[in-house]
Amino acid sequence: MPESSAGGPFFGAGPEWQRWFRLHQGSRRPWRRSLSVGLGVAAVISVLGVLFGLLWAWLAPGVPVVDAGTSGTLVTDPSPEQYIAADGWFTLLGLGFGLIVTIGSWLLLRRDRGPFLLLGVVGGTLLAGRWVAPMAGEYLGRDAYDQWRATAVQGSTYLAPPELQALGPKLVPAFVAAIVLTLLAGWSNDPDLDLPGAFPGYGANHPAYEDPSERETTIPDQQRYGGPVTFGPESAEPAGFRDGPGMPINSPDARGLPDSPKPDDR
Repeated sequence: MPESSAGGPFFGAGPEWQRWFRLHQGSRRPWRRSLSVGLGVAAVISVLGVLFGLLWAWLAPGVPVVDAGTSGTLVTDPSPEQYIAADGWFTLLGLGFGLIVTIGSWLLLRRDRGPFLLLGVVGGTLLAGRWVAPMAGEYLGRDAYDQWRATAVQGSTYLAPPELQALGPKLVPAFVAAIVLTLLAGWSNDPDLDLPGAFPGYGANHPAYEDPSERETTIPDQQRYGGPVTFGPESAEPAGFRDGPGMPINSPDARGLPDSPKPDDR
């Protein structure tokens, strides 16, 4: 294989190519692990959707209704604001729910970051926001409401449990999860999200990928001879010294100059 004068393989590549090649070496985790992690994340987030729905049912206002006899149950206000408030509360809680579960998955599953984690988080938030949370929230208090409708007399009033009227709020958690997780992956300085053991700061400048032959060594004790003396990877000794122990090049003997007169020679 041809090598350049710098010692790098493949058409004159140098240490930069070598660091990049070492960076992408190593065993990849099996796809079964990634798939199982994605499915597990989706299942856990879906279960958390029950708590999301119960919190929404507790915060969203009920709708005042009246028993109109043969006309059925009617809303007391011709243009009730409670339906809009219920959708608004679900939207706000969906924003927070999607943000929390996404950042939590990103931090807790550092070794499993990648496309499967993205699919698991987005799929779990979609299930939680679209079906689990609305069913859990609307089910809370539904039995008591149905019992009141069956036994109520004409003219009696009741606060019906909140209901979602639009589809948009149900999709907010999945939308937030997709955006936030994509931004986290784009802003991460990890070289490869599919690399086992990846964590923030695990990049090409990490000590694990640093080339020992390119490190410079400084001898601070020699600053009186003109600054710090450094030597590169090809030199086994400081460039500012001769073969003799501790004899700098800029000394009189090294320059071939006569020694300065001694007090006894005057």
